Amino acid sequence: MTARAIPNTSSAIYKAAALIDVQGPMFASALFEAVDFGIQAERMNKLRHAFDLRWLCETPAGTVDLTENSRQHFVSRRPKEKYIGQIVPAQYRPNVFASPGLSKKNIPSRRGQRDDIPAWSVRANPTFQTKA
Repeated sequence: MTARAIPNTSSAIYKAAALIDVQGPMFASALFEAVDFGIQAERMNKLRHAFDLRWLCETPAGTVDLTENSRQHFVSRRPKEKYIGQIVPAQYRPNVFASPGLSKKNIPSRRGQRDDIPAWSVRANPTFQTKA
């Protein structure tokens, strides 16, 4: 078999394999309780179909486990680690006066804070003096 057969992600076989990938090998009875394989008469047929696809396999202990192909599939679908990067150096400015400067919202008022501001809304900042 040259092409890997990957079941549909909404199928019971795929959901069972995803559960086995997370929790480890399981007995068929526990697998049938955790994943909806349909009516009881069709459950073993669907599980045998997964064995035929070589998506799941039976271990010598009698549990159902993933094959190497299905393990590789789930490893490839795991989210990649995000690249955090590094601290960006300060922007090079050949002329400070040509730069846009600070935004007006970041420049404190030269008159100081208002008197009617509630105490709970004032941030603790050492550069600003609150009136007592």
